[in-house]
Amino acid sequence: MVLIQEVEINSPHLITLYQWLESEWDDVEPLAPMKNGQAIPNPIIALKDGELVGGLVFTRFLSPITEEQAVWINAVFIKDEERKQGISSQLINRAEKLVKEIGESELLVFTEIKALYSKLNWQVIETVDKNFVLKSSLV
Repeated sequence: MVLIQEVEINSPHLITLYQWLESEWDDVEPLAPMKNGQAIPNPIIALKDGELVGGLVFTRFLSPITEEQAVWINAVFIKDEERKQGISSQLINRAEKLVKEIGESELLVFTEIKALYSKLNWQVIETVDKNFVLKSSLV
């Protein structure tokens, strides 16, 4: 069973998660509790038998819809051997719930993996080369 939970920025799990993110992508933003004077939601991790198997981190950027600061999913990562088991979907569902609970009006993502978000009822709002900007329908 996989446990999905929010963690504080000082969680030791985030050191490992950020090593994974940086090995996968060159441009992952550093972990921060605030950006442009606005709070960034805490990261969400996935644990299996107490071992970190994945996670999701947030950032803030301007929304192409409202042109105001919005919460974005910055990165989702699952260890290779744990992929294709629905863990990404669980992390994204938890992210939607968290963002809604803190009163944000939008949750957005910029991704190449449109299918993952589309199956969770996210809506494409822009296409940029091979990437997509999608918006959660739950927030």
